[in-house]
Amino acid sequence: MLIILLPFFTNAQSSLQRQMQASNSMVRQQNQMFLQQQQQQRMMASMMNNIETKESKLAKEEKKFKKIQEKIKQKEADLTTKNDELKSLEINSQNNNSDIIRDIEKAKKEVAKSEEKISKSKTAIEKSSNKIQDLQNQILADKIKKAELEKQHEEEKKLKEEEKRLKEEEKAKKQQEKQDKKK
Repeated sequence: MLIILLPFFTNAQSSLQRQMQASNSMVRQQNQMFLQQQQQQRMMASMMNNIETKESKLAKEEKKFKKIQEKIKQKEADLTTKNDELKSLEINSQNNNSDIIRDIEKAKKEVAKSEEKISKSKTAIEKSSNKIQDLQNQILADKIKKAELEKQHEEEKKLKEEEKRLKEEEKAKKQQEKQDKKK
């Protein structure tokens, strides 16, 4: 009698093992999907933080750029005034008065200093402009990456839903087959 029942026990045991393996496999896949989703969410949050940080830096740099532009306008106006003073002194220097000659030399030095300051400010504006452009490019690249991540996340979500639907259909099919066998 034991020999007769032995094949039934082994079939039942192997069937049970297959069910456990399938169940374990499903749990592993679900855990893996969950971990992938968490990683994507962290990446999305990181991208958002990067974009916000760079936009903040961009705003500061644009403010700095405008400030430098205003300083250049003031320095150019100052230079124009000093040039006018120098021309006036040179016109009035017809008589070789040593005070006037000293004033002319002083005015020339002030004009040279103003020109140097304007040159430095223009260099600063160029650097600031380049930095603004770089930040804008980085922000654009980050936004593109973020959009790609969102798209990838949506595609994976759809795939997961499709897999879940297929597994449920397969499970329902197996249950239906079991019910049909019992009949």
